[in-house]
Amino acid sequence: MRNLLENAIRHTPSDGTVWVEAGVADDAAYVSVADGCGGIDPAELERVFDLAFRGGTARTPDAENRAGLGLAIAKDLVAAHAGEIAVANDGPGCRFTVRLPLPSNGSHR
Repeated sequence: MRNLLENAIRHTPSDGTVWVEAGVADDAAYVSVADGCGGIDPAELERVFDLAFRGGTARTPDAENRAGLGLAIAKDLVAAHAGEIAVANDGPGCRFTVRLPLPSNGSHR
């Protein structure tokens, strides 16, 4: 979650908004983070979770020397919990959604 929130804040203009939504649907908990980044190039959408991939707007090195690992690590962590992570262009930016299955034995109360 930290990586998704930091990315959303970093790529949203200072007068923009970052939205966070959480809930339960179809036996899974979900959290989505939407931003006002202007969207991700459609040709890059399927690659954002690839190890060391840095999109066109992120290719200029910055003071923090980001390596393009955050979303790949997030994908692996979510997968390790039998979940899914997805991204889509949405409104003024993009939306990342994480879905994690809830226990079927009722222990999530």
